Amino acid sequence: MSRVTTWVVALTVLCGLTATARAQEGFRAWVGLFDPVDVRWLENENRLGELCTDPATLAACHARSLGPKVAGYDLYQLPSEVSGRVGVLVVVATPGRGLSAHFRAMGRFVSTTFVPDLFLQDWGYGPYFHQTLAAEQDGWIRLPPGPWPTDVWLRRGPGGGFPIITVQGGDIIEMDDAGWYVVAAEPDALLLRPEQPADHWCEEGEPPVLQGRAATRFTRPQLLDAGGHLRFRMKYLKGC
Repeated sequence: MSRVTTWVVALTVLCGLTATARAQEGFRAWVGLFDPVDVRWLENENRLGELCTDPATLAACHARSLGPKVAGYDLYQLPSEVSGRVGVLVVVATPGRGLSAHFRAMGRFVSTTFVPDLFLQDWGYGPYFHQTLAAEQDGWIRLPPGPWPTDVWLRRGPGGGFPIITVQGGDIIEMDDAGWYVVAAEPDALLLRPEQPADHWCEEGEPPVLQGRAATRFTRPQLLDAGGHLRFRMKYLKGC
């Protein structure tokens, strides 16, 4: 084998490995607007026997444990704590009621309540309380506008808060009122084909045979709406 042929083969293998690695990375889509501590607080109504053991303070402990837990996270203009603060993301965790999100702009005392892009009221299945992930940089997350007026940056920190949902091959999403099967996922694109019953079969017996359907590649810009938010959501948040 000549040197030229060897070089071509090596380059082909390298390109294949790079493509495989990119596919394994998946499409990082949403960031959770919560910390695991917030979610743990939601379980308090089922943990009262563990949390409140002193009969003398039982009533006060119950009231405190079932009350809302409020956490605030600063939002910045740039991925730096020395840049100007835009406002505060306020997350309220209330046992028995779930999570709620609010935005309070700098210098304002009134907060704006909003529903995250990927949301499910029943927090036991996720929780799904996520906003579109616009970009990442050195531990910072950029969020698209809404309800804040422009893009903002949120610091993730080392504690495991703000978990990210990555779309992978084999997932099923819903976009434009239709189901789509993810054939392959890259950091900046999804290869999709129309969903078929066999893709998510929850009935008894064997699923129907998959039909050959053409797949379409959607780049990240094509998957965003005019405001920079993802046009799709995960379809089966509760499974079957």
